[in-house]
Amino acid sequence: MAFLFGKKNKNVDKAMKDGSGGVAGSQTSFSTTANGRVNEKGASQQSSTPGSSVNNSITSLQGGGAATPSPEQVNGRRAPIAEQAQDLPLRNGSAPAVQSMNSNPNASLYPWSVRKLTYTTSHPSPFPRYGAAVNSVASKEGDIYLMGGLINSSTVKGDLWMVEAGGNMACYPLATTAEGPGPRVGHASLLVGNAFIVYGGDTKMEDADVLDETLYLLNTSTRQWSRAVPAGPRPSGRYGHSLNILGSKIYVFGGQVEGYFMNDLVAFDLNQLQVPTNRWEMLIRNSDDGGPAVGQVPPARTNHSIVTYNEKLYLFGGTNGFQWFNDV
Repeated sequence: MAFLFGKKNKNVDKAMKDGSGGVAGSQTSFSTTANGRVNEKGASQQSSTPGSSVNNSITSLQGGGAATPSPEQVNGRRAPIAEQAQDLPLRNGSAPAVQSMNSNPNASLYPWSVRKLTYTTSHPSPFPRYGAAVNSVASKEGDIYLMGGLINSSTVKGDLWMVEAGGNMACYPLATTAEGPGPRVGHASLLVGNAFIVYGGDTKMEDADVLDETLYLLNTSTRQWSRAVPAGPRPSGRYGHSLNILGSKIYVFGGQVEGYFMNDLVAFDLNQLQVPTNRWEMLIRNSDDGGPAVGQVPPARTNHSIVTYNEKLYLFGGTNGFQWFNDV
């Protein structure tokens, strides 16, 4: 995905403020079962050249001239405030008719169909937008969560919406409590049991700003945010990365900050979320920061995809700003 931005500064629809904390912002706790469910407890490459900006960034990618410093060289962090929105008690209703993608008589042979989202007059469509975080697997009720993103190439959002894919495709904003992720773009999310997890994203409004490196968890039952900021080394803030889960551990791979691309791999055990000694695990360092050489690990990249299967992570695609990858 090549997202092009014409200027550095973007509008934000809610003020952001500094914050800090360990596991903060909520008294809600989570745990995971053996299958990774969270419950509440109280190198092949193509030489085609990407566009001048190849990220989900708020700011433009800096060209291929001077090297961009590692985010580890930048100190400080920022924990913005989430935008709150009105909630709508929409849960019932029959599913709308599925519309065919085209009138081709063989259309039934293809897996795609169109289902129209439904809105209310008080909460019209929040689309189009891009760089938002959406859980790839719906809840058992069919709920899909969408958080943040960029609209009209100028306004960065920090709102949270839900789509009732298991019902009448109602789409409406959710009101949440406690401090959650603020406006951002290019972040990643997971839905694990009753926890909607958000990490990363471009939160910079000015060049001097520091990316938010906080791990956020929303209890979808109570709609209360928690923040995990464990002691010890943490992965640097980033966008265009991947976020996956194997067992009870979440894995973050790659991503970028401006023109600096990453190929590190870090993990966090959700079962240790409420343990005071919990830590991020730095499994593989960036190749240009003392980690294994490219060839032993995938090259640094952003906007790639990773899927999990049989206790393994499978990586495909992405870009380093100069080349598109088609390796697995």
